[in-house]
Amino acid sequence: MPTFASTFRQNADAPLGAHGQARPAAPQYYPPPAAGCAMFDGMVETVELAQGLILHRVDARDLQGAVIQGVVKPGLRIALVVGGKVEVVIGGRRLLMGPQAAGGLRGALMSVTEPATFLRRSSRGDVERTVSLTMDAGWLQARLGAESAACMAFAQRHLSVRPWNISANAVAVVEEMLRPPVLAPSLWRLYQESRALGLAVEALANLAGAAPEPAAPGLRKRDRERMEQLRDLLDSGQADALSLEEIARHVCVSVNTLQRHFSAVWGTTVVAYLRESRLARARQALERDGVSVAYAAWLAGYSNPANFSTAFRRRYGIRPAQVGIRAPAG
Repeated sequence: MPTFASTFRQNADAPLGAHGQARPAAPQYYPPPAAGCAMFDGMVETVELAQGLILHRVDARDLQGAVIQGVVKPGLRIALVVGGKVEVVIGGRRLLMGPQAAGGLRGALMSVTEPATFLRRSSRGDVERTVSLTMDAGWLQARLGAESAACMAFAQRHLSVRPWNISANAVAVVEEMLRPPVLAPSLWRLYQESRALGLAVEALANLAGAAPEPAAPGLRKRDRERMEQLRDLLDSGQADALSLEEIARHVCVSVNTLQRHFSAVWGTTVVAYLRESRLARARQALERDGVSVAYAAWLAGYSNPANFSTAFRRRYGIRPAQVGIRAPAG
């Protein structure tokens, strides 16, 4: 597992790095690296939009490598990651979220019926663009009640998880929530709440008649550790030139076992994960180092920059040429 340069502990339901009141029209920004205390470059913000409805927004790059630990409060949680990748562990359940290597985006719902431990890990240079919502039991009961039996039943199963494929409209809504217009605080909250309700409708509609996602097939501790180590290898770039057979030999398993175990732990194939990892590294290089599109295409494993641009735009919604070095927020 990677070693992180810093560890940040807090209540996971509170704004990261901001313990005072949130200002909706002026989100919290972290100081530039020169200040000597920055953990993130960008916006990380938590706001209560209405009683029982909490919005968490992230559009930031990790500057140091962070481990954030805390306790999450009970509630039904919805997470939509439209850029980068996010690894969290809630109550012992690991979730890896982000754009899918095979194309498209996935959201995740998770029910938490009692306080649960929270762990989020990221590496230096990781970029995350996320909108997540937490709806407590009172909010759900007041708006759903007995008319939505499937939703209420899901919300009452501790640590149940349900992924769903995010629609193009939901992606557009998330982008609006990450980059809202400048409004008075009351109108800003109303703007965000209206869009949060739209996301909640899409997410909860996917629960109708659906059972919670079962836990990944039980693997031995050693097998899980191998898959975690393999993920670190894929993220490092050291496996970019390896075949699937060579990767399997690296973790001392057969190709079939590799595919089965990796999918059980991370919810995708090795090849798909590697493709996504390389594309994410290419975006980081564009944002952080200002490399050329041709060099970013090479990092992502594309010999043709045009094909790279197509894949990049499909994944992130913008062309590589539109990505520039992110200046520290003031």
